Amino acid sequence: MLLTSSVVAAALVACAVASPFAAPSSDRNDGIHLAVSPKCGQLGGNTSDVNGGIDLSKIKTIVSFGDSYTDGGKHDGSPLLPPVLIPPGIEAGGRSTDGPVWIEYIADDLHAKFMDYAVASAVVNISLWPDNPRPVDFLQQMAIFLGQNNKLDSDSTLYTLFFGINDWEDTKVDGNHLPQAAQDLLNQIAILASEPTNGRSFLITDVYGRGMHDAAGEAWKQAVYDGISAFHKGENVTAPLNVAYGDFSRIWDGVLGSDPGYEAFGYTSTDACVFGNTTVGACDDPKHHFYWIDGHPSNETHRIMADYVVEVLDRCKVN
Repeated sequence: MLLTSSVVAAALVACAVASPFAAPSSDRNDGIHLAVSPKCGQLGGNTSDVNGGIDLSKIKTIVSFGDSYTDGGKHDGSPLLPPVLIPPGIEAGGRSTDGPVWIEYIADDLHAKFMDYAVASAVVNISLWPDNPRPVDFLQQMAIFLGQNNKLDSDSTLYTLFFGINDWEDTKVDGNHLPQAAQDLLNQIAILASEPTNGRSFLITDVYGRGMHDAAGEAWKQAVYDGISAFHKGENVTAPLNVAYGDFSRIWDGVLGSDPGYEAFGYTSTDACVFGNTTVGACDDPKHHFYWIDGHPSNETHRIMADYVVEVLDRCKVN
C-alpha cells in the first residue's frame, strides 16, 4: 500500500532542487541517478546529442510546448500549481507524474520563469492523424502562445519542444505521416524565430518509442535534426539559431535494456507504480519505480531527464 504521507512529503521536497551546474550528491533524488551519458555529435550529421549555442546561464525564461511529458497542468503559460500529490489523486498539481516535470526542474534550477503550453496526448498536427481520439496538437499550443502577444527577450528565452510519442503511436493506425509531422514541427520553429517573437534558442527532445525503435521513428528524428541543423546555419530563417537536441532514448534504452540495466540507475522496478485513477493499491516503493503511471515517468525519472539535458548542454557544445 502506498504511504500517502511520504508521497506528499516527497512532492513538497521536490521543489527544492540542486543547481544543474553542481555535481549531484550520492543521496540526491532518492538514489536514482544517471547511469548513461550523452552521445555527442555534430549538427548536420546523424542524430545525436548536441548543443549549438545555448548558454543556460543566460536563460531567464523557458517556454515549453509538448505532450504529457511536459504538461505541467496549465496550458496557457500561466504559473503552475505546486507539484504536490494529494492521494488518492494521481496527478501532482495536474501533472501526469508525482512531482515536477523534467523541464520544470530545469527552470527551477535556473530560477527562470516557466511558461508551459504543453497538453497531454498532443501530436504535432492532429490533421495528420484522423483516428486520434483526442484533438490536441502543437498548432493549437502555438495559437495560444502567439495570441498572447508576449514580449519576451530573445537573448534570454529558451523554447523547448517535446513531441513524437503520440505521433509515432498514431502511425500504427493511420500510417506513416511522420515526415509531414517533422516538417510541421520545423515550420512552427521558423514561425517562432520570425517577427514578432524573434526566438533565437530552441531545445528539441525526443523519446518517440520509449525503448522501442523502428525505421519510421528514426527517420522522424533525423528529419527534425536535419532541420534544426539548417536553422543553426541560418537556412530557412532570418538569422542563425541556437539549437540543441537531447535524445532521451539513451535513458530508456539503458533502463529497459540490459546495458547497463535499471538497477544501475538505482531503480528496483521498470514498471508503473500506479494503475488506474487512484493511488489506492499502488506500489509500496514509488521512489524507485521508473514509471509513475503507465508509460509516464516518475518524479525521480523526470529529475534524471533534466540532469541528462543539462549534461547535453554542457558536454556536447559545437560551433
